[in-house]
Amino acid sequence: MAARDSDNIKRNVTPAQAVRVLSENGLHVSEKEAEKILDFLYFLGKLTVNQYIKDNSSSAGH
Repeated sequence: MAARDSDNIKRNVTPAQAVRVLSENGLHVSEKEAEKILDFLYFLGKLTVNQYIKDNSSSAGH
C-alpha cells in the first residue's frame, strides 16, 4: 500500500477530512492514522473493482 503515488488514482478525501468525519462519529485518529486508513480503503476499493471485472469478464465468455 506504500506505492500510493504510483496508483494514479485521484483521491477525493484528504486525511484531514477523514479525521474530521471520523471524529464526528466518535473515532479519534491522527492524520497519519487517517492516511493509513485511506490507503487501505483505496486499496480495498481497487481490489474489489478488479475482482468484479475479472469475475464478469470470465462469465461473459460462457
